[in-house]
Amino acid sequence: MKKELMSSTVKLAKEGGQPIRKTWLPYSRQIVDQDDIDQVSKALRGEIITRGPYVEAFERAVADFVEMPFGVAFSSATAALHAVMAMFQISSGKKVVTSPNTFAATANAVRYCGGEVIFKDVEAGTMNLNPDSLGDLSGVSFVNDVDFAGNPCRYDSLQKFKTQFGFKLVEDASHSLGGSFRGKPIGSQADVSVFSFHPVKSMTTGEGGMVVVRDAKEAEFLRQFRSHGLKRFETPGYYEQEFLGYNYNITDINCALGLSQLKKLPGFVKRRNELASYYSEHLSKLPLLTVPEVTEGSTSSWHLYALRVGFEGLNVSREDFLRALHAENIGANVHYIPVYFHPYYRNLGYPRGLCPVAEKAYFQEISIPLFPTMTESDARDVVLALTKLLEHFSH
Repeated sequence: MKKELMSSTVKLAKEGGQPIRKTWLPYSRQIVDQDDIDQVSKALRGEIITRGPYVEAFERAVADFVEMPFGVAFSSATAALHAVMAMFQISSGKKVVTSPNTFAATANAVRYCGGEVIFKDVEAGTMNLNPDSLGDLSGVSFVNDVDFAGNPCRYDSLQKFKTQFGFKLVEDASHSLGGSFRGKPIGSQADVSVFSFHPVKSMTTGEGGMVVVRDAKEAEFLRQFRSHGLKRFETPGYYEQEFLGYNYNITDINCALGLSQLKKLPGFVKRRNELASYYSEHLSKLPLLTVPEVTEGSTSSWHLYALRVGFEGLNVSREDFLRALHAENIGANVHYIPVYFHPYYRNLGYPRGLCPVAEKAYFQEISIPLFPTMTESDARDVVLALTKLLEHFSH
């Protein structure tokens, strides 16, 4: 059977047919080579392997990369988001607007500090926070936007709302390091930006996150917050805890990997864009598929390729479609369950129907494989597998 000759008579792999691929293609994976290993080994041989020189060097390198004055690294992006909410004194009665189309950590950071999360709907094309749906933001302390899948939000529109209502703009850029908006790097668009270095992101430190800020006092608060709220003095052996902080420190081992990965980030993003262009060219021709849009004037870092499938035109559920795709050895995932669908948020009183565009997108979305070491043959296998399934399940 030639792969190119698909028809509805071809048996699915989950029904005993021949899979499109012989080996598993994950939806994403880290890219670590010998240069990265050598850098980490060098850090491990150093006298200090945590809270040392690699941490400071990595903070400086990322801040310079995104054209911001200060960077403060954390053990995770979740810890970084928590620190930002604490820095801006989010507490009971404070309102923070964000997107429901994100990992729960974006909203959880607000709840850690006792704040109220207000979910606003997304754009159908990008699945980013829709500035046109924000409405009256009087009384809102912060808007925490999310660059979904690596695609930047409409920062020009968000800045107009910021000027009108006076809130702080926090950018959850966990997906989008390496992207740009209107020629400026992501990370320089908001008052404060947060990055993630989880293994499936555009670059990795294993686990880790970072906050970039413009103000030296904010940077100092963040450093204290990640280390129990401690302040050290010139007096040997003496320090004071000035406020309740946490142990959110990141190691030199992680940051050594980050320094090596950062040098490769532009190449990683370039390759992700090439693969995304291949997908969009070929998948836009298939029925019942909607390919993701990129914000005008932006370069996406393409953390995810979030495809939407018109399951109403197929005789299969999304869950069974994913099982069939997996049987063809094509990894796929779902991003994301709307945050207020989770039991914790339901118990806080958030109803379904709150953000109809985000909810509709959720029930259609699948994320297909996308990472820099994928070949064109890998991408072609994904297209062929989707073609096979669409022909099989069409009414």
